[in-house]
Amino acid sequence: MASCSGRVDAYHTTTAPGLRLRTSTKSNWLSFIHPEGQLYFHMKRGHLSVVTEENVLNAETDNLVSSYLAVIEKRILECGMILPQTCELFVELRFDEPPQTSTCAYYFVDHHSRCLFWLEPTSSELLDMGMLVSDSHLDTALERLYWVHVEFFPMHVFAQMTPLILDNLISVICHGMTDRMTSRTSTFPYTEEKCDQLLRVLSLRRGEPLDGYTLCFVARLWGAINNQRFMTYYGQENAQLDRLQPPMPEDIVDRPGMRALANLTLWGIPNHHYSKLHDLFVHDQVYVDHWQAFMTARVSEWRELIVWAFSVLIASILISMLPRASLSSAMAPILAASSSILSGSILLLRHHGFEDATASFAANFLRTAKSSDWGFLPLSIAYSMPKAMYLWSMGLMVAQFIFWVSRMVGVFWASGGAGLLALMAYGILHFTSLEDDHSDLMATMLRNHWQTFQSGSAEAAETLTV
Repeated sequence: MASCSGRVDAYHTTTAPGLRLRTSTKSNWLSFIHPEGQLYFHMKRGHLSVVTEENVLNAETDNLVSSYLAVIEKRILECGMILPQTCELFVELRFDEPPQTSTCAYYFVDHHSRCLFWLEPTSSELLDMGMLVSDSHLDTALERLYWVHVEFFPMHVFAQMTPLILDNLISVICHGMTDRMTSRTSTFPYTEEKCDQLLRVLSLRRGEPLDGYTLCFVARLWGAINNQRFMTYYGQENAQLDRLQPPMPEDIVDRPGMRALANLTLWGIPNHHYSKLHDLFVHDQVYVDHWQAFMTARVSEWRELIVWAFSVLIASILISMLPRASLSSAMAPILAASSSILSGSILLLRHHGFEDATASFAANFLRTAKSSDWGFLPLSIAYSMPKAMYLWSMGLMVAQFIFWVSRMVGVFWASGGAGLLALMAYGILHFTSLEDDHSDLMATMLRNHWQTFQSGSAEAAETLTV
């Protein structure tokens, strides 16, 4: 529910002796209270059903609203428009700065077709809908706005609603939960855990008479689902069936030369973050659970790297204090470890609370961080700095230690130790890379078997149909 920022005049008073009776006003308007506390009013004006949040108990406001309603009714007659019996009009007064002049914003909703409409042509850009691909895509956007209206004004209209909206919502969430459980790239907006919680709440109201409180949260969920359907081109020819698959070609800004240089100097880490950031922001959408998992892993990694880099810093200083050690050989590992600590600390401060951020906040952050000339490369490099500089500090500290050993026992033994360490590092990298290649091979084999199974199932279905 939208928050109200209007000024409230509070005061003290004295109650009269005896039982206090609730005040009643002789008004055509009926007052209702939203489950979250917002007061609104509803009135039947001839064949027109009107709803507003304006305080029509104030005579001046009531007269102003009534004058605008007369203007709208006159406009309806001029257009020769026949309104459906299930439609409702929302009006809102807007006041300009001095000179004090007023205007009236409005829209109609039709509870049968579940859409909004106006008396004049209205631009989808003005409504901040986003880009459309068809008339049915526009219908999805208008249905989302309809559910937003019902969420804000549920207390007078619940009797007109069919209980099927609750049953259908349960079915949609059940399917979405199963899709989430069986696919890592599902486009459903809620996680399995969230779906389970929602189904528990919705099941409590299943089979019960629909009331305003239930309609309020049912409409909120339908609005969220229709918003996701609009974003994923639900029911369209180019529907987005995979979270990582953009429904339309995207202009990806890439600088292969600079990216290769960054990966060469920073141990290949930027490439990992570059790929993850693109996966998180496909078609300008962010799925909050994937974002939170990504940021939780990054924050945890940066904290650990600060501790590890500090250990390398202390170790490098202690090595420089050994007999026949050179202080100049400690400068490189100390500088690298300090860079890791500094970059990790800055990233932790800058990303405080990001692991609990909402999808809209994450989308705004990634939209701002994505450079028009370099894409996600600068952000990928920044995220790579703590680990990359820690690895450099480790390598330089080992080199510092080998240099000290060469001065103590000779170059031959120091070279042998360095060769042994290099051989060990190469062996680890070699065998882990083979394991990764083997995993990719297995994934390809499984995918081929799945495609074979699908084609076999299709042939079997055709045989049964014949």
